[in-house]
Amino acid sequence: MSAPYRPGQSQWPENRPQRPDRPPPIQFRQDDPGPPPRNKTLEWGLRIAGLVVVAVVSGLVWYYIINDNTSSTANGGDPGGQQSDGVYQFSPHQDMPNEDTQDTCPTHAYGDTKQFLEGTKCERLTRQLYVAKVDGRTVYTSVSVVTMADGAAADELRQLTDKNGSGNVSDVVRDKLVTIPGLEALNSGGYAASQSDRNVIIVESEFDPKDATSDEKADEDILDSVSTDALRLGTELAASSG
Repeated sequence: MSAPYRPGQSQWPENRPQRPDRPPPIQFRQDDPGPPPRNKTLEWGLRIAGLVVVAVVSGLVWYYIINDNTSSTANGGDPGGQQSDGVYQFSPHQDMPNEDTQDTCPTHAYGDTKQFLEGTKCERLTRQLYVAKVDGRTVYTSVSVVTMADGAAADELRQLTDKNGSGNVSDVVRDKLVTIPGLEALNSGGYAASQSDRNVIIVESEFDPKDATSDEKADEDILDSVSTDALRLGTELAASSG
C-alpha cells in the first residue's frame, strides 16, 4: 500500500524503483591495420623469374655474337676445316691431313732456286696442301714455308722466287706427296709470297682441271687472290713447326 499524500509534498512520491545510472556506451575505435604480411613465396618466385629472364637475354646476346662471327662463309667456301679469318675457307686435303717437314731444301726445289739453296743453307721446309671452294669450283693450294738461317738470306730467297723463270721450291703435287688427277704441279696458276723474319712463305694454287675455264686470265686472277689469302696459313705453319 502506497504512502498517503502529505501536505507540502509537491508531487506524489515515485513508486518506481530507482534504476542505476547507465554506463556510457562503449566506443569502438578502428585501429590502423598496417601493411599486409609479406608473402615470401611470391617474393622468391619473382626473384627467380627475374634471374631466368636475365639468363635468357644474356644467352641470346652471346648466341648472336658467336653466330655473327662464324656463320658467313666467303665465296661459297667449305664450312669445315681451317677457320682462320680471311676471304676464303681452306681445309687440309684429305690425303694430307698433316704438314710435311724436310730439312734438305735443295732436294725439294728446282731451277735457280735449287742452286741458291745449295749454296745458302736453309733450316727447314714445311709444306701443306689445302682445298678451297670458289663459287662452287675446287681450288688446290700448296703452302710452303722455307726457314732460312737469318732474315737477309730469307729476303734473297723471296726476291728470287718472285722472278719469272727462276724456279721455286717444289709444291706437294710436283713432289708427288699428293696425287691429283690431271695435275702434275700447281705452278702455272696463282702465286703469292711473303717474308717474316727468317721465314719465306710461298703459295701456289690451281683449279681442279674439271673446274678450269677457257678464260685463263680470269682464272689466274682468282687463283692469285686465293694464293694471297692463303699466306696467313703459312704463318700458322711456321708457328706450329718452329
